[in-house]
Amino acid sequence: MEESVNEQTKADNREQNSRRALVFIVITILLGVNGLLLYQFFDKKSHLEEVTRTLDNTSAERDALSAELQQVKAEFEKINQENSSLQAQLLSKDEEIKSKMAQIRRMIESGDASQLKAAKAELERLRSMNQVYVAQLDSMRNANVALASQNESLNDMITVEKNKSTALALENSTLTKRVAAASVLRTTSIKASGVKYKSSGKELETNKASSAQKIKTCFTILENTVATSGSKDIYIRILSPDGVVMTNNTETFNVAGQSSLYSLKESFDYENREMNMCVYWEKGTAFSPGKYTVEAYCEGSLIASTPVVLK
Repeated sequence: MEESVNEQTKADNREQNSRRALVFIVITILLGVNGLLLYQFFDKKSHLEEVTRTLDNTSAERDALSAELQQVKAEFEKINQENSSLQAQLLSKDEEIKSKMAQIRRMIESGDASQLKAAKAELERLRSMNQVYVAQLDSMRNANVALASQNESLNDMITVEKNKSTALALENSTLTKRVAAASVLRTTSIKASGVKYKSSGKELETNKASSAQKIKTCFTILENTVATSGSKDIYIRILSPDGVVMTNNTETFNVAGQSSLYSLKESFDYENREMNMCVYWEKGTAFSPGKYTVEAYCEGSLIASTPVVLK
């Protein structure tokens, strides 16, 4: 009987020990699960806080970059306004900066951290481009100022040279006129008369229109060292009592820019020395009584004139 009770007691003790072990295991498992859940909770909370900080930092960085970009844009627009006259000369650089601004704005608006980092680097490059742009504008402005000064000096020089040229041209014109006037041949001792011929051929002067066969004109060409030497032509015009040029042809010569008929032409070789000349003109029919005028021209200038009266 006593052995039976002891066996029962031992069995109860074993059962109690088993229950205690099971409870201990369950408690241990629960503690482990709770610890894991607690770790996961704090880990997620830490991660959430980190994400929140990242988002906050990203948002702040995006706002800062946007503000910085706006500042660069404002500086760029101010530069363009102050240098509108030079802007056209740097149009390609202007477009490049505007394109870079648009690119950076898209990167900022994307909100991605890597894009914001890239935007920050691009913004630094944009600032450098802006500085180069300003330097180029300053250089061009200085060059334009220097060029304007050079142009002004050049214009002054051109004005001075034009004035000199005008004065020289006037002086040359005056000198040319003087030389032209000085080179005109001069004559003296001009005489015109009617002449007739005997059967022997002897020439006799006559003042009778009915007997005159020709009009003879003689004169002396004076020495002129200014005049050009060489072959020259003298044109004789004999004007009838009614003022008409007497001629046997329709040939003309130039007098004061106009064409005129002439009675006869005589060529001679002038050597800048004094020389005598006589010319004859034959009408072919009887002369009418009256006062005739004989004119001698050389190189477009009147060099001699005298009347002759036939009765």
